[in-house]
Amino acid sequence: MAPRPPRSPARQSFAPPADAATFRDLLLFEERLKTNALILNRRKSRYQLFLAQLLAIIAFLLCEVLLQTDYLSVPYRYALRATLPDVYRDAAAVRIHPFFASGLLFVAVTTLVLFFASGTYSEKIGYANRYVPHANKALRSFNMYLNVRQPPLRATLPLYSLLSRLLPRSSSPPRPPQPRSARSRSPSPSPSPSTAKRSPSLNPAIPSIPPSSNPRGELIFSSRVDRHFREGYERYRNAFERRRGERERAAWERTWAGWLATRVGAGRARVEEDKGKAPASGRAAPGGRVSTPEKGRAG
Repeated sequence: MAPRPPRSPARQSFAPPADAATFRDLLLFEERLKTNALILNRRKSRYQLFLAQLLAIIAFLLCEVLLQTDYLSVPYRYALRATLPDVYRDAAAVRIHPFFASGLLFVAVTTLVLFFASGTYSEKIGYANRYVPHANKALRSFNMYLNVRQPPLRATLPLYSLLSRLLPRSSSPPRPPQPRSARSRSPSPSPSPSTAKRSPSLNPAIPSIPPSSNPRGELIFSSRVDRHFREGYERYRNAFERRRGERERAAWERTWAGWLATRVGAGRARVEEDKGKAPASGRAAPGGRVSTPEKGRAG
């Protein structure tokens, strides 16, 4: 019988060096991901606005064609009175031809069909929705995750936070007591490990990722990554974000709006400082006398 081949030694896990060069390359990679996501979201917002306007126009033209409304003739009458006041003094009887609204409706519906048939929706809106999930799917093998989750809008409103403090959520009602017959039954056998793996309801709930502290998103690491590397990169990234914020603030202060806001803020701070110094300087000593420094004794 042939001898068994010797076992290969276990591969050691690779950990990148926690130096400035590695942090710089990783930060450039993160900025590229966040910049692409931001550009795609802005483009998606523009096309969503166009789609909403197109649907509103189609709804308005449907009312003009099906319900026989006359809202489309109102701006036409005002235009005639403004351009030809001598001819159209009383333009109340002027109406647009009904085929005009039908033609506009046909053009709007054709534009809507072409918007979906040409792939514009999937390219401009659908791709922006799939970019971050696809990026996280690729980053999973590197123990990284691009977190672009934002806190809900209601959490940013001061009224919501005030109401949540004044009106806390009511606790769940107590469960009704079980009947005695149910208690006397034999307990059900504990599920086997294979059953627990198959049924997702028996597995513990995975905690959800909290919203990102950065409005542009941030790159987070798995717990498998070395803690010293994670902490070092977070410090490097925080220093970069602080320097960039200072540069953006300095560039904004060089504009006329920033210069005006800075002057107004400095004036208010000076007024508040003067108000704080005034009571301290005019404060009287007990007994009604104003305290003055003692004069040196003549020798």
